[in-house]
Amino acid sequence: MKEAYLELKDLTKSFGNGADKVIAVDHIDLQVKEGELVTLLGPSGCGKTTTLRMIAGFHTPTGGDVYIDGVSMNQIPPNKRPTAMVFQNYALFPHMTVFENIAYGLRIRKESNDEVKRKVEDIMRLIGLENLGDRQPRQLSGGQQQRVSLARALVMEPKVLLFDEPLSNLDAKLRVSTRLEIRKLQQRVGITSVYVTHDQEEAMTLSDKVVIMDRGLIQQVGSPAEIYSHPVNRFVAGFIGKANFLQAVVDSVEAEQLVLQFLGKKIVAPRWNKEIKTGDEVLIVARPESILPEHPNEELVEGVVVNSVYFGSQMLYEVELPDHTVLQIEVADPQYHPIFTQGHKVGLAFKDRSLHVLPMEK
Repeated sequence: MKEAYLELKDLTKSFGNGADKVIAVDHIDLQVKEGELVTLLGPSGCGKTTTLRMIAGFHTPTGGDVYIDGVSMNQIPPNKRPTAMVFQNYALFPHMTVFENIAYGLRIRKESNDEVKRKVEDIMRLIGLENLGDRQPRQLSGGQQQRVSLARALVMEPKVLLFDEPLSNLDAKLRVSTRLEIRKLQQRVGITSVYVTHDQEEAMTLSDKVVIMDRGLIQQVGSPAEIYSHPVNRFVAGFIGKANFLQAVVDSVEAEQLVLQFLGKKIVAPRWNKEIKTGDEVLIVARPESILPEHPNEELVEGVVVNSVYFGSQMLYEVELPDHTVLQIEVADPQYHPIFTQGHKVGLAFKDRSLHVLPMEK
């Protein structure tokens, strides 16, 4: 397996000039291994789609390089690149059958009728479109149309498959089943893929690696577990999942853990960042599931329940602290824990291994 099958080096894209100049992608570097599915994730305007379009060749970089399998793509037009794009609007030809939609690129490439028939039938079987070859796109469901769009990209045997928010036109239930299909198919085919989305859940369930972007910059690259458990800054922590942010002071530093002072109580957290030292002001990232409300005692931070909702498998709380911070708390299997209602005083036990400590940002 090559270390960097797809590589972005110092890639930059700006639009406009002078006072109107906007830097959409700001000197980013990224390496994608062969067979990996990497998701570009971030809010609108973060640069993820512009990055994807530079890989595809639809945008010319202002600076930097795109390499696929060791070859620079900068001078290669989109139709000659070893990439294929799956679009959010499917972009199917309404007057063509499913078979002809999938075969379109092969015919442009002037492949023989026998080769076209073999390749299209193979990919239709792989994607579960057998017996639909003679249908028109309007006779298909949204999920089936998305599969045709995917088949049309895969049949070209690209080195890199690009997904531009491909599920945004599907309803919520279909999105879940289709993204699972895409992931299974990508793993089965083993094709290197770059997937753009603003949907965190989609990114977490699909990806080998997630690339978090904001304002044209890559904030963090890592597995879904790394991004969630060890965010590098407040933006990433707040963007992925839910997070409570608590300002604390480092009381002491031990080999594997930090002892923190928070509202007059001590909280222990893992020591991931070796640069944090005694006396530093820090930010504790406490996910809702990492806090457990209990009956108060003198060792626990105290709060008052301002809202509680019972979901059967889960209990959701909002707890106000003495400094008026309101924490979001999620308790799984509530039947194994005391249940508190609005107005209850509670003590908060922090699950130390689930906490993550960041240096205070200036």
